[in-house]
Parts: sequence; structure tokens; C-alpha cells
Amino acid sequence: MLRLIPARLWESTQRRLRHAEDILAAQAAGWEAPLPPVDGDLADVLRYVDAAVRDEATCRAADYCEGAFDEHSVLGLTMPERWTGYPDGTAIHYLGAGCWLHYHPGSTKLGTYRSHGWPEAEQVCLLDSRSTLHHPLPVAALADLLEKLNAGGIRYTRTRPGRTADAVALPG
Repeated sequence: MLRLIPARLWESTQRRLRHAEDILAAQAAGWEAPLPPVDGDLADVLRYVDAAVRDEATCRAADYCEGAFDEHSVLGLTMPERWTGYPDGTAIHYLGAGCWLHYHPGSTKLGTYRSHGWPEAEQVCLLDSRSTLHHPLPVAALADLLEKLNAGGIRYTRTRPGRTADAVALPG
């Protein structure tokens, strides 16, 4: 359905459009398209994007750990430089003694083919190369991490100044 508008309204609208076109033309005078961030072929672009994905994975892992369970950076989990990012968007943090923390941003956030086997939400899991169980254990808090790391039953004590602590295996 067509609707007629008053000529005065149409003339003022045309005037405003011409004014807007003049402003855009003045802003665009001398404008050139920006240079691409990468010179080269598709392989160079892929390397550039790969590095960005790895860097983003380390930053996401550090941000997640800060908000989820290490807000005071007790273990340095909030420091991106301590994480190693991968092109699938995941990252790992080496704890020592064959133990790693594995960060996965979740299949909802990534939306890639590789991420479909993972849970929808972000999570950090403990990977232990010493264990006969080779599946990741989700970590919910620092106390949970300590419990999972100590599954081998090592008795440990905090050292006091001037004393040493002995690690003794718990009876079995």
C-alpha cells in the first residue's frame, strides 16, 4: 500500500539526505583502504591467524582461571605467558611431575568441528601422565586440584622456618 506524504516533508528529507551525502563525501576525500595485516599468500595469512588463535587461547585460559578458582594468582594460572595455546582454541599449563592443566573454552564458545566432543561450558581439567587413567579430570577449585593431585596418597606437611618436611607414602 502506498501512502502519500506532504511535499514539504519530502523536500526536507531530500535536503537532509543531500547534506549527509556532502558530509560523507568530505570525510571520504583522500581515504585509502588500509593495508592488510599480512603480506603474502594464503599460507602467510593462515600462519598469522594460527598465532592469533594460540594467543587468544592463552588469554582465555588465564581469564577463566582468574574468575573460576585462582583469582589471587597463587599458582600463576592467571598469567597468559605460563599457558601454551593450540590452534584448536585450547591451552595447557604444565604444573610439574607429569601433570598438566588443560583448558577448553567449551563447544558453545568455539563452535568448531573439533570441539563437539567437549562439554558446552568452559572448563579446566587435570591431565596426569603418571596415572593409568588417561582421561581428563575436571577441576572446580584449588582444593579440588590438590585432592586430585594427591590421589596417590602422599602425606605432606607445610614446612616451618628452620625445619624440613618429609614426604611419606600413606599405607595402602
